Amino acid sequence: MASIWSMPVLRQARRSGLLNDLFRIGYGRHWGCFETKAAAIAFLAGRPRADYDDDEIVQVNLEKFKEVQAFDWPVMFFIDRLIRAGELSAVTDFGGHVGVKYYAYGTYLTYPEGLRWQVVDVPAVCREGIAQRPGWASALSFHETLGETTPCEVLFCSGSLQYADLSLEQIVSQLPQPPRTIILNKVALAPSSGFFTLESFGRGRMPYRVFGEGELVEFRNALGYALLARWDIPDRNFVVPGRSGARAVKVVGEAWLRR
Repeated sequence: MASIWSMPVLRQARRSGLLNDLFRIGYGRHWGCFETKAAAIAFLAGRPRADYDDDEIVQVNLEKFKEVQAFDWPVMFFIDRLIRAGELSAVTDFGGHVGVKYYAYGTYLTYPEGLRWQVVDVPAVCREGIAQRPGWASALSFHETLGETTPCEVLFCSGSLQYADLSLEQIVSQLPQPPRTIILNKVALAPSSGFFTLESFGRGRMPYRVFGEGELVEFRNALGYALLARWDIPDRNFVVPGRSGARAVKVVGEAWLRR
């Protein structure tokens, strides 16, 4: 079947936004622009759907996630600064997978004694994280809800907001108390209004939220935080094809400080 679609005429048809929308297929890593998550899910009716709460999906790119990437260095800078100032005792890592960033950053940072690194994620991920956790990683804990965590100085969301059912305001409100610092990484932004798309992952697709440029500012102001820094992640930028044409998406990170 793949060889058939490689024929020039059919390859062009395969990339037709109109045909992909009509037959509910989609192509590429990201497909379609939908106003709501429900509309994105409805597009998948009868098609394979991926979900992170899946034992097989948990294993996808797992070792790669445990490596330090270029976009991790700004995060490590702020965490290291808090460590050196003696102001870090707990991190709540929302969508932190099996603790991948705890392991990755630990190869470069000296964590303070007694640090709590609290991962909040879906049940399948938490089960795998507990199963993989070595005896020396006593700082690392796994939680299925934010309410299970203890107060933290840092709320860390790395590549997780686009998949979350909760808004950032809801995430903060469900913590025991607002953290002094919020670090967001790998956040997908559109220059105008936000939308949902469908990301190809494993054997199916899953809804993926792209935020409007102004939404982060609104979240930050509503929560009472000031912008400390922002960094672009150009190698993660992508284009979303759809029925009405393509939309460019850029990926960024930000650090916020509570006012």
